[in-house]
Parts: sequence; structure tokens; C-alpha cells
Amino acid sequence: MIGRLCNFAVHMRRYRAVADGVVFGLLALSATPLTAQVDEGRFERGGRLASSGAWQSALDVWASLPDSLLGTGRSDPRVGPAFMATVVKQDDPDRFEEATQLYLWGFSGTDLEPMREHVESETRRILPLLSPQDSVRWMPLFEGPVERLALRIGRFWLEHDPTPETAVNERLIEHWKRIVTAREDYTYNRSSVYDTDDRGVVYVKYGPPDTRARGSLGASEMELKIRIPSAEARMRMRQFDPNPQYELWKYGGLHPEEFTYYLFGNVRGTGPFEWVDGPMDLISDAARSLSSASFTPGGVRAQHYLELFYYRDLAILGGHFGRRFDELSSTWDGFTMRRNVFGGGGRSPSAAALESFSYRFSEEDKYAPIGVPTVSVRSDFEGAARSVEMVVQAVRILDPSNQPMVVVQALSAPRLRLAGQDRRAGLAATLRDTEHTLIVRDRQLDEAGRIVQMAPAALGGISVFNLRNPPQPLHFTVFGTVSGERTTEGDTLSLPGQGHAYVEEPLRSDPSVFEVSDLAVGTPWNAPTGATNPLPFPLLPGNVIWTLDALRVYLELYHLQLDAAGLSHYALDFRLLPMDEAGNRRTNTEPITLGFQQETDSRTVRRHFDIGLAGLDTGFYRLEVDATDRMSGATVTRVTEIEIIG
Repeated sequence: MIGRLCNFAVHMRRYRAVADGVVFGLLALSATPLTAQVDEGRFERGGRLASSGAWQSALDVWASLPDSLLGTGRSDPRVGPAFMATVVKQDDPDRFEEATQLYLWGFSGTDLEPMREHVESETRRILPLLSPQDSVRWMPLFEGPVERLALRIGRFWLEHDPTPETAVNERLIEHWKRIVTAREDYTYNRSSVYDTDDRGVVYVKYGPPDTRARGSLGASEMELKIRIPSAEARMRMRQFDPNPQYELWKYGGLHPEEFTYYLFGNVRGTGPFEWVDGPMDLISDAARSLSSASFTPGGVRAQHYLELFYYRDLAILGGHFGRRFDELSSTWDGFTMRRNVFGGGGRSPSAAALESFSYRFSEEDKYAPIGVPTVSVRSDFEGAARSVEMVVQAVRILDPSNQPMVVVQALSAPRLRLAGQDRRAGLAATLRDTEHTLIVRDRQLDEAGRIVQMAPAALGGISVFNLRNPPQPLHFTVFGTVSGERTTEGDTLSLPGQGHAYVEEPLRSDPSVFEVSDLAVGTPWNAPTGATNPLPFPLLPGNVIWTLDALRVYLELYHLQLDAAGLSHYALDFRLLPMDEAGNRRTNTEPITLGFQQETDSRTVRRHFDIGLAGLDTGFYRLEVDATDRMSGATVTRVTEIEIIG
């Protein structure tokens, strides 16, 4: 959980200085170098119209860009965000479909290097939405061809479309509505990737807070008189307290057990308005200094008085702020009451006692924050219950005639993630007959076709799609809907289940080139009594494996060389590497390694292996398999990822 928070902070602070350069404030134009102009000013002309208030004319000009570039293979990644921001700003739902299509088109071109800065800017608007593990996968894309980065943007939004069967991407529309709102409401500065202050980043991720408090931190005159009897000392305390502005947001549901809080305010009391770890970050340098103790009762730093006063203001939303204020208040109240009752000198609590509070609170805020979100985003269209939970795997193979083929397996299953986090129990729920629709998209993510299959419950809710001679990298979406009785209007189970896969170039059919299929992973499957096994591989596909189950891995080897006796020799080396949520290797857990050396009288091998998981820690793992043709020495490595639950 700490990693999630740290990752989010990195995104906010690492990229806050990057110029937006796409959507114009509400569409304030910036000059584009001549070498980056894709269409001789058509995009800029639309921007001028939008700035002058002629937003409908601006939309028409922008919408004409794809036709003007037809046949060139080029696109303009600026136009989708600009069009999207205008449409949602003007609340024109009739053009939401057009906005979705134009956005995806903008990132589909094959000559985008002149537009790299705009592609990277849009990528940085996506990074805060990612889990730490996913963000690690995205970062290397900044170093490669810009077309791959643009393609990943398009894939991201296709894979977060709650209704893949329609032309409108409601999640993308919601995302840009939040950006536009944040640009209107959260602009103490424009340092974030959304051209907002830090509140805008949280707003785009999680939407409006459930509760918020705002104002200026500091002690009232009455509070000062109670805590500091000397008028002169009170005057000095006011000099130490710049009364920083603050805003405190409270969310429920981002963490299973705690409320989540975000505190924003003037750093060091008078600095920029940013997201901070805790109230300590808002205290002035003067109040922190040891010399400030010379001007306070009891000889303690002014910072400790301000902590008490600031926590009092923040306690209005409860949580750990309220608990901490109670701790501080009870410590201070003992001395205040003693002075009032016995007429003492009004000394404060000891410096050591107050320092211990400061240290503990600060350490907790930085390294063990309360209520760190366990979800990357909060949305009306993500994480909601669906009628079908989908598992989708795409595996590249060579068919018996040595021709490339992609096998797409889709499995309908009840939801695995339940409110009580008992995913194992979810598997026992009743499976219903479902209809699976495969959407195939080409290199530019244009839809190339749809195929529909029934996935009867009696056969395990499984469908298999065989695509022969795939010509290029392909993106697959499979969505499943319950057949027969439908869910009612407004039912939380009304969204179709869906899963996605992406494959690069097809396998090579050249018989002189050693080749290996992708890894198919899952668990051993026991077919229902009397049922025909519908599976192309001897496993139930899935990347989430229960710790008491065996992990089954299937792969195929092609074009092995034969020795003089007509035998082929091959080696398989397996590595199951534990990973943390940020995608880094866990060093406190040893990997599982397995090795096999085999021989056969065939140039093709089809094998499956079972790996026991009992005793392994739950979490994410990367499975690496090195397949080696021992006659030629050629080695091919295939990699996939799984999650072990328990």
C-alpha cells in the first residue's frame, strides 16, 4: 500500500512541470513549430474558433481532420483531447461518439515523431491512473518509437471502455469531464499534468471527495489565551504562524478498512499550495527552529503549539486527525487545568514529550500513511459488478500445417473479487449461459471484425476463437453477456464482462528457424461428466491461481533440428520470480526454478507442466521459460505474469 502512495506521489511531482500543450486552458492556444504541423493549420484554426466562442464550428473543423489526412497514414494526437475537452465543457452528448472515435484516431498514425511531445503529454495524463505495476511497464515506452507509445494510449482506453459493444467510451468521457472540472476549480497553480494544482490530480483519479473542509489553519484568540498566558508570548506566536490555507478531502471506499484523506495546503506556511503528507509540512521554518523555544512558555518550539492548533482544525473530519488531536489535547489540557486551578506558571508539556508526538506523527505520515487507496481510480464505470467475469488468453501457435495461428480462449466465471475479498468462494457461484463476442482490431486499433460464440454453462462457459494466418499485431476484446434472462434497468450487474489481449507479430513458419508458442497458463481442468472437452490446451486458462491449486503451463516447440539418429533434443528452464506491486523483483522470497532436458523423434513438441504453489507467498509472480534447441543452440524465452491468491 505504501508503494501505491509513493508511486502516485512520484507521478504528481515528477511530471507537474511538463507543459500540457494539447487542450487550451479552456482551449488557450500555444504555437506549434512548423515542422510539427500535421495539417497546415487546420487544428490551429479550430482552436481559434473555440477561443472566440464558436465551439460548434471548432468541432466541425477538428472533425474534418481524418478525412483531410486519408491515405497518408498520419494522424494528429492533439485533436482528440481538444475535441473531447470542448464537447464535455459544452455538455454536448450528441457528439460523445464522435469524440471517442476522433480521440482514438489521433493516436493511430504511423508517422508521429513530429508530434512526440503531444503523445508524451497525453501519456502523462494517463500515468496517475495506473497501478504501480502497470506504470513500470509504461515507462520504457518513452524511450522507444513514439508510435508504440501512441498505440498503448489507444489500447488503454479501449481496455477501459465499460461498453465495448458501443461506439461511446463512457470512461474516457468521464475522465475528460473530470479534467475540465479540475481546470475550472483547482488552479491555485497549474503545476500538474492536468494543468491544475495537486487537487486536480486527486479529483481526476477519484472524483469529488465525499467530504471536504477548507479554510486557514491556526489558533483563535481564545485558544491562544488558554494555552499561552503571556500577551507578549501570544504576539510572538502569531508571528510564527502564517495561517496557511488548507483543504482536507475525505473518501470512503478507496481502502477496505479506513477512510482515505488528502491534505493540501501552503507548504511551509507560505509556499505553493500542494498535496502534503501531513500538517507538519505546513508549519513555517521559523516555528520549527530551535530559537523559537526562547519565546514560548516552557521553552518548547513554536512548532508544537502550531501542531496542536492545526490538528484541532483538521479534526473536523475525524479519522487519524481526530485521534491525534485527542492525544495532543489531553497532554496539553493537563497543564492548562493545573495552571487554572493552582495558579501555576502555565508551563507547557515537556519538550521531550512533544518531540515524541511530532516524530511519530511525521513518520507515520511519510512511511505508513493511513487509508492508502487499494484501487487506482474511483469511477462510475470501473470496478462495478458485472454480469460476467471474463478471463481471456491469446496464444500464438503454429497449426499442424505449420501456418501461424492465434488461439483466443475466453472463460466466463462469476466475479472473483467479492466484498469480503474471498475470491475462492466466488468460484462456487452458479455459472450461467453466456454469449461471447470477440472484437478484432488491427495495428491502428481499427475494428477488423466481430465473431460471436455461445459459451454454455454446461461446457464451463468457455469459448475458443481460432484466427489463422494473422497478418499483423492484433488487439482482442472479448465481452460476455448473460444469455436468456437479462438484468433489469439500473441493475449493478448490467455491464458486460470483458477481457483483453494483445499479440505482436505472428510466429515464423520458416522450418529453419526454431520457434516457441506463447505460454498458456492456468489450472488443471476437470470437464463436467459427459461433456466434450472444449479446450485447445489441457488447462483452464487464468492468470489468478489459488495457492492450493497447481499452476499448469503449456507450450509448443517447433522446427527442432534432428541428429543422425532422427532425434531432437531440447531443454526447458522455468523461473517463477516473485514481484512486488511496482513490478520489481522481491528479494526476500526465493524464486522457483525447474529444468528439463528431453529428446523426441519429432521436430515439434507439445508439453504441459504442473508447478505446485503450496507454501508460496501470495502476490504477483513473473514466469519465465527458456526453451533451447540443444542441436542448434538456439534459445527462445517466453514470459507471462500470474497472481497467486490464498
